[in-house]
Amino acid sequence: MNVDLLCKAFCDELLVRKVPAGLAVSTGYDWLGEPLGFYVVGPNHAGLYRIEDDGTTIPMIEASVSNLEAPTRADAFESMLNEYGAGYEEDKGELTTALLRENQVPRAAMSFVGLLLRLQDLVLLTPERAASTFREDASKAIREAIGDRATIAENESISPNAEFPADMIIEAAGHMPVAIYLAMSEQRVLEAVVAQMSTLYEAQIPCSVIALLEKPTSISGRMLRHAANRLTALPIYDGDNQAAVQRIQREVLGQAGTLH
Repeated sequence: MNVDLLCKAFCDELLVRKVPAGLAVSTGYDWLGEPLGFYVVGPNHAGLYRIEDDGTTIPMIEASVSNLEAPTRADAFESMLNEYGAGYEEDKGELTTALLRENQVPRAAMSFVGLLLRLQDLVLLTPERAASTFREDASKAIREAIGDRATIAENESISPNAEFPADMIIEAAGHMPVAIYLAMSEQRVLEAVVAQMSTLYEAQIPCSVIALLEKPTSISGRMLRHAANRLTALPIYDGDNQAAVQRIQREVLGQAGTLH
């Protein structure tokens, strides 16, 4: 492998050393606080190469964002792989290119580095996408906890008087329906409070209304007091998501329903 070709491709801002599999390359770019690097593996028996990461990129991202299975992140991940002509070997946890001729390696290396830099977007999401993934992650966790022990409807009102639809309405046999509002802001918490008050005191329909907060900082202290004194529960997802989901599970199924 002609190392000069790689060095020219990156404006000489890299370190290259030989390793048993081929070349280990460290670039001048930063990846979540660490130097960004990759491997050029080869040549194989056919004289071909391929570029791959060290197998830690995706596990690090998953550790930062919980998982890549949520549709928003999964779609973004698949789109990036397609855009940069790379693949992901899940069993090895490695990002790789296809097999390359020697003269294809420099351009492919530039593209591979572009992919690694773009993958940081999966951690550093925009607020809109972060809100979307919170809803996806929380909804999935709630569904898994409830299983087939209750029916779940989405984006429906708890009663005709409830102006603001809930994200989820969960109803188990022998229990009151539970409306779940996934709250990233004070507005959504206030909508949950209005829905609870109108359902209980105008429609006079027994129900439970829970606002699941994304973070402790999602609302002000004043709104926290206001909501905590009116809603059935106000669990916080970030940092203790399992306990937050269990609180919802207890409300839906009763104490016995949470014991396995």
